[in-house]
Amino acid sequence: MFRFDGIRHEYVSIATGEVYPHITGMLKDAGLVDDKWYTEESRERGSCVHRLTADYDLGSFEREDLAQIDSLYKGWLSAHVDAMEKIKPTWTKVEEPLVHPVYRYGGRCDRVGEVYGAVAVLEIKTGGIEAAHAVQLALQALLVAEDVGLPAETIQRYALYLKRTGRWTLQRFPNRADFNQARRIIKLCCP
Repeated sequence: MFRFDGIRHEYVSIATGEVYPHITGMLKDAGLVDDKWYTEESRERGSCVHRLTADYDLGSFEREDLAQIDSLYKGWLSAHVDAMEKIKPTWTKVEEPLVHPVYRYGGRCDRVGEVYGAVAVLEIKTGGIEAAHAVQLALQALLVAEDVGLPAETIQRYALYLKRTGRWTLQRFPNRADFNQARRIIKLCCP
């Protein structure tokens, strides 16, 4: 049992008050993410695009409603809507916080469900491809494995890169070696 504090981005044990490590912090502690290059604009863009795309995926509005949306981030949202129509995924979880029952780390997968008929985790990105994304998704697959009833290595891992122009790219990360690195990070961050 845990509670998620979205403002502080903390996963807290209800029983003990312990704050569990989270995937973003674990990647940073392992030296895979250097947030000195992230700007306030990129944080704001990421937060807003995640909120808009989650609203779409949860059925708050349809493609026809896009014309009525007045947002600086409409291009990224349009890219997402186009991708969802072409990929045709089914989501079982959208931005739901989870804590691994054994390793005791938290994370909030952008999406968990089926992509091209296979169980998958998907990250939504508004920037470029980074090496850390593959390991981030491996940590997410480990996080949801028990929940979906499959070995983590069999869960498909994708990042959906959205552009302001309304274009998008879906990148699959099939390298199982990413899980070796993810497990090393767990040992480092989750004693």
